[in-house]
Amino acid sequence: MISRYEDCLAVLRDDALFTADPRRLRDAGPLAPERAGTLAPEDRAPVRELLTDAFRAQDFGQLAADVRMFTRRLLTAPERRAETETDFVAAFAIPVASYAAGALFGGGLARRDGFLGTCRDAVRGMTAGATPEQTEAGLRARALLGQMLRAEYRYAHGGSDRRGGVLRYLRLHEAERAVAFEALAGSLCALLFAALNSGQRLLGNALNALVRTPGALRRLAAPDGPPAATALDELVRYDSPFQAQDRAVTAPTTLGGRRLAAGDRVRVLLGSAHRDPEVFPDPDRLDLSRTPNPHFAFGLGPHSCLGVPLALLEARVLLTELAAAHPDTTPTAEPTHEPHPTLRGFLSLPVALGPPR
Repeated sequence: MISRYEDCLAVLRDDALFTADPRRLRDAGPLAPERAGTLAPEDRAPVRELLTDAFRAQDFGQLAADVRMFTRRLLTAPERRAETETDFVAAFAIPVASYAAGALFGGGLARRDGFLGTCRDAVRGMTAGATPEQTEAGLRARALLGQMLRAEYRYAHGGSDRRGGVLRYLRLHEAERAVAFEALAGSLCALLFAALNSGQRLLGNALNALVRTPGALRRLAAPDGPPAATALDELVRYDSPFQAQDRAVTAPTTLGGRRLAAGDRVRVLLGSAHRDPEVFPDPDRLDLSRTPNPHFAFGLGPHSCLGVPLALLEARVLLTELAAAHPDTTPTAEPTHEPHPTLRGFLSLPVALGPPR
């Protein structure tokens, strides 16, 4: 169990010595069922390179404007009364994460009939603590989302590379990169599911921290408040959706004074590293102006999250819009945490929006 910041950083930086891919261990045995479909290292690099280029080619300014309009519609919906209790996860976090992911992928995905509802079912089914009925509905939803994604990819056309979304970019460039469609389609589905899951967790964790820290939400919207990027870095450090990552040692080494053999498994405790007082002064305090803030909540190197720009865009738009419209949003009951050993989020987060500004 690796918990000190510097030790965690050393493990995450050295993918050759601390691998996330069990296939690199000679005695690894067969892959677990949930990992059997992952790409081999030699196939992963060209797919990741193409996907990275596709994400970078997008117009995130336009995407932010689209997500902002969607968020404002949610905030001004007739059922959003100031005195009425609202579950932030169901009413805002899941819809915004779903819409933003669909809009980024493009090809009309976010506008497809039933897309948002299918995303909601998929998220609930993938969440720890789901009932058998929710799990079954989630499996059906994931299969349907995969079909939607493949259909939109197949017929992605029109617009420019920057306005056509990730799917159009991939459609135009897959041949020149010699990337097999099925390898690409599998990765796209995995990215969509990851975006839905991590997006709603990040949004819920951030809002919970803001409403339980006196004055924090109001400060986020203040003209003299901290820059949005600085505040978001602190919110991610303070309560990250990813609390741990597992690695395997590929060769004998020493870490933190402990001798490790090839094949040993280590668990990197990200949440602990982000509360290391040697790196983050007063680490248990939410400080929206904290700088520097060298967290690694989204991973490092080849295992860094491709969806970081999307996740930060969602958080920036939703949290600043909510703070501007309802700065006195308050918790109304204890939230329900997702019962998961390494992922952190909420099944429900009851709040009252308070009077609009």
